[in-house]
Amino acid sequence: MVVRGQVSVEFFLVLSLLFALAAVLLTTAEAQLRDAESLNNAALSKAALDSVGSFIDLVYLSGNGSIVRGQVFIPAASLCFIVNASTETLQCDPDPSLLGRVNSRPLKNSAVFFNASCPPYSASTGWFDLTVYHNGSSVLVNCTRVV
Repeated sequence: MVVRGQVSVEFFLVLSLLFALAAVLLTTAEAQLRDAESLNNAALSKAALDSVGSFIDLVYLSGNGSIVRGQVFIPAASLCFIVNASTETLQCDPDPSLLGRVNSRPLKNSAVFFNASCPPYSASTGWFDLTVYHNGSSVLVNCTRVV
């Protein structure tokens, strides 16, 4: 009779140790997953920023009437395509809760205007078709969300 009680207590002790180990492993795995997701968003934001910045520079240097079309992916929770006229940079935050602009790219000209369907004016994320054109005095960027 005593042996059965001892086996039950040992079983519950081993089971509680296994649950504690599983909880520690799950917490660590979740933190690693969040870090990987943040790094992925930063890389995707940087890729989008570089693509759009290259389109803008190409159109500006090509002159009046030039047009470039392309597609770009904007990851969720990112705040992209902020033109800083004072530093002549195009900026993108992979996480808007961060205080500083994480990604920035110098532009050849700060007279760049994004229409209302482009981020940051639109909260949409995902794939966008871009049309970048030079109207003689500035570079205009038109975005259309790909569904």
